This record gives sequence, structure tokens and C-alpha cells, in this order.
Amino acid sequence: MEALAPSSSDPIVEPVHLRGAFRVRRGSLAHDIGDRLGAHGPVLAGLAVWGVACVVLAGLVVGLGLLLTHVLLPAGLGSVDLGVSQWFARNRTPTLNTITVIGSEIGSTEGIIGVAVIAVVILAIKRYRYHLAFVICALSLEFVVFLTATFAVDRNRPSVVRLDPSPVTSSYPSGHAAASLVLYVAIAIIVSSTVRSAFVRTLVWVAAVAVPALVGISRVYRGMHHLTDVVASVLLALGALLFALLVIRSEEAATMRRHDDTVPEPSDDRLLRAAS
Repeated sequence: MEALAPSSSDPIVEPVHLRGAFRVRRGSLAHDIGDRLGAHGPVLAGLAVWGVACVVLAGLVVGLGLLLTHVLLPAGLGSVDLGVSQWFARNRTPTLNTITVIGSEIGSTEGIIGVAVIAVVILAIKRYRYHLAFVICALSLEFVVFLTATFAVDRNRPSVVRLDPSPVTSSYPSGHAAASLVLYVAIAIIVSSTVRSAFVRTLVWVAAVAVPALVGISRVYRGMHHLTDVVASVLLALGALLFALLVIRSEEAATMRRHDDTVPEPSDDRLLRAAS
């Protein structure tokens, strides 16, 4: 497969060669943020956006959880959730039990860390600094917001026989589903931005949808989460990915601003010589 990366002789591959979802557009929100914060350096600009994104996303996810537990579930959505969990419990089979063990393990802490480490090592070797930062930023956002929500929204696990040990965290939201969606979609975004092959891009996106779907269904099947917990996790993951892209684009814009500030303006003599 043919990559869009520059030759290894070029010591700086970003932000000049950023493409696809990572390319900042002039006049966009990320460009304006980076332009304002560029004087403080790209790293500080990225950290500032990450901090604000964390607060905003946590507020949204916790607010949704409180609305769910205090309003929507008592109004009738709780019976729908319970019915879905009971249906899965009644239709368990040894084969499905085995498949969902695999699905659950893919989204486990060990499974996510294992794939993430491989991705980070490859990106580090390729010197894709911004892409590497995107993976770390998205996963860290998801993790912090997940922990905040699971302690702020106290929801019991489904009242069915559970096939896995229950962790100390509450049922809302599903960390397995959120982390797997963030990781595999992040990888798909990176591949789409660096690889020319349409077949490879399509294959990666199919996996980015199918794998998290398997994880989410497995968690409901095994009685570890309600359906609405998984739906909330999808919203959490998409929010983490969007905010992570905003962080990276803002950092890129800040880098551009700093570069523009450090390039000296040509003198009148040099302008005259260039014109002649």
C-alpha cells in the first residue's frame, strides 16, 4: 500500500504534511484557537484545549446520565432497558457465550492498552507526532470522562445473571464500548489520512465499526451493561474523538502561528533585489 507520508530524509513531517481530518482550515474554530494561543506555544495550546474539552464533555455525559437515571428511566425507558437485558439472558447459548467472551476481552483494559501500544509504537517509528498525539488525546479524554461519569452517576448493573465479575464502577457508561470505539475509529481516521489504497481504508473502517459493535453487544449480552449505557458510551466516544481532533488542529494552528512569527520580514533592499 502506498502511504502519503514524506520521505524519511525530511526531518519535519508535520504540520506541513498533515492531511484529511487532521488538516486545519484557515478560518475554522481550531485555526482561531491556535492563532490566539500560538504565542504560548503549541503544547500549551493543545493542553488548554484538552482541559476545556474534558470539562465540557464530562458535563455533557454526566448531565445525560443524570437525565437518564432521574427522568427517562422512571418515565418508562427503564422497562425497555430491562426487557432488552432479559431477552439476551433468555437466549444465551454456549456458542454465543464464547463469542461474547472474546468481544468483552477486546474492549477490556488489557485489550485496549495492547492495541494502543502497538499503534503508538508504529506512529512513533513513522514520526507521525500529531497522529500519535491524537490517539493519546482521544483515549485520555475518554478515560477521564468515563471515570467522572461512572462515579457521578450511580446506576446498578442489569438485574439478570451476569457472566463476568462486576467491577466497582457503576453501569453507566460502558467503558469497554467507549474505549474500543475511540481506539479503532482513531486508527481508521489515521489510516484514511495517510494511506492511498481505497481497499485498505474501507477494510479498516469496517473493522472500526464492527469491533466496537461486537464489544457493545457482548457487554449487554453478558449482563454487564444496559442498552442505554452502551448508547451513552457511543456518544462519549464520538465526543472524545471530535474534541481530540480539535486539540490536534489547534496545536497545528499554533505551530503555524509560531512559525509565521519567527520568520523575519524581508527588508526593502531584499524586496528590490527580488523584483529586479
